[in-house]
Amino acid sequence: MTEPRNLHLLVPGLLGPMPTLNQAGAPLDFKLLERLLARAHRVAHPGHDLESVLFRLFGISADDDRNLPTAAYRRLGDGAAADERYWLQLTPVYLRPDQDRLLLFDVEDLDLTLDEANELAQLFNSHFAEEGWQAEVGHPHRWYLPLASAPALKTYELSDVFGRNMDLFLPEGEEGIRWHGVLNEIQMLFYAADLNARREQAGKGPINGLWLSGGGQLAGQPRTSLTILYGNSPLLCGLASVAGKPVEPLPDRVDVLLDSTGGELLVCYDRLQRPVLCADPYDWSEQINQFERWIEPLVDAVRDKRLDSLQLYTCNGQKYRIDRSALRRFWKRPQPLGKWLDRNPQG
Repeated sequence: MTEPRNLHLLVPGLLGPMPTLNQAGAPLDFKLLERLLARAHRVAHPGHDLESVLFRLFGISADDDRNLPTAAYRRLGDGAAADERYWLQLTPVYLRPDQDRLLLFDVEDLDLTLDEANELAQLFNSHFAEEGWQAEVGHPHRWYLPLASAPALKTYELSDVFGRNMDLFLPEGEEGIRWHGVLNEIQMLFYAADLNARREQAGKGPINGLWLSGGGQLAGQPRTSLTILYGNSPLLCGLASVAGKPVEPLPDRVDVLLDSTGGELLVCYDRLQRPVLCADPYDWSEQINQFERWIEPLVDAVRDKRLDSLQLYTCNGQKYRIDRSALRRFWKRPQPLGKWLDRNPQG
């Protein structure tokens, strides 16, 4: 008997939110995606962001009063060795004043180099030496801080707060107030940093804060039925390394996926996530068009029985299963993609 072949496709940002979509100007033509969403078998699936969906697929969940330990696993994905200590992720950010609040953004577009990240991390480590804190720079945009013991703390992922009022997402829990003070201290430290003075002279934006997220420890051996993994996410790579699963880069063409052996394939397609964070309807629309072209051969493979199913995880609590029975549901009339989009969060 031929082994079933199911492709699990994680696409954060596929359904927005994108409140300014109508500003994209050109007519929106997403016929394939609209048809697939209409005909697919839609079911609820735990997880409302990429992180929680990935952890669920690896058999890991978190209590309501704690966050997922994304820092410990991203650190592995960035090439570090496994370590059982409690880890926090420190993400360099740009804080922009807006009336009586601070809006938080990542520094992906601010040309932060590894040397600059190391200089700021050294400043951080020197300042907090009495605490015994020594941050590791796994990547210019991802630093990791080990703590001697696990604090009573719940944090939010950067994707939750990007472009929004940071005060609404400050660390929570019994020790939350202490870490509010740490964040303020870091802001003052970086504000006076020589590096930011040099960046200003060079016409670059400042790195004026750090965001804390993903606190926790490795949760033991993940359990998953997935057999072949594709993607560029450091979190995926970290989870896979603990599970003993190799990860291949996200392919530009799907031939690689169709040539693989049977089993449960996972693809993390995260190219739509940043346009959503940046609320950029032009880039998002272009990325949707590229995604449609990328996915079309996979739909043909389902129709031709080379795949048993294609399962779209939209990372918003829903999963769309596309199999041959779904493709035959001709009576399901497509709706404009805008009808499917998530509501824009407030704050």
